[in-house]
Amino acid sequence: MVRFSEKRRTFGKSLDPMTLNQRLQEIAKDLYGVSATDDDILFLRSRLPPALRPDWLISMLRDYKLAGVSLSLAMEHDRSRLVADIIWLTPQQIVSEAQDAEPGISVMSSGFLAIGACATGSGDPYFLDLRGTSNDPPVTRIPHEYATQNSYPLDRIEVVTPSLSEFFSNASIGHALGVRGSN
Repeated sequence: MVRFSEKRRTFGKSLDPMTLNQRLQEIAKDLYGVSATDDDILFLRSRLPPALRPDWLISMLRDYKLAGVSLSLAMEHDRSRLVADIIWLTPQQIVSEAQDAEPGISVMSSGFLAIGACATGSGDPYFLDLRGTSNDPPVTRIPHEYATQNSYPLDRIEVVTPSLSEFFSNASIGHALGVRGSN
């Protein structure tokens, strides 16, 4: 299992350099979830610190029907080697995970934002590592058993993919129950 503190290295198949937005444009027609509304964006902006709501993320949530979409990575594409099965969170769930639940409370101040719930029942949510200035941050899994509402041990954070674009490039889109929309 690759832990967060380890150096990032090339993994799996070689990907053509592709921006996150290019990859999302390629899969947009297959996304069956809901995109964030203007009210959702206002809610995110009112509840999250600026570092956890960069403009590129707000645009992505508004422009693509991600909320409620089930995304899966095969083991060979998941650096944590646990097979990531994720249901993308709604803006309300993103805020709730950051402010009302663990491990979100413990890692929010370190620059991690929840974006997905575990679809297999482990309870370990998926986060974006927004500590850097990248508009294509790593996707991580943060095990809840180390959460204490204090400082989370960063060496326990598991890297799933070194970038969100790599995650979307290798994920298969399934059919989750829950959020569906017409927008």
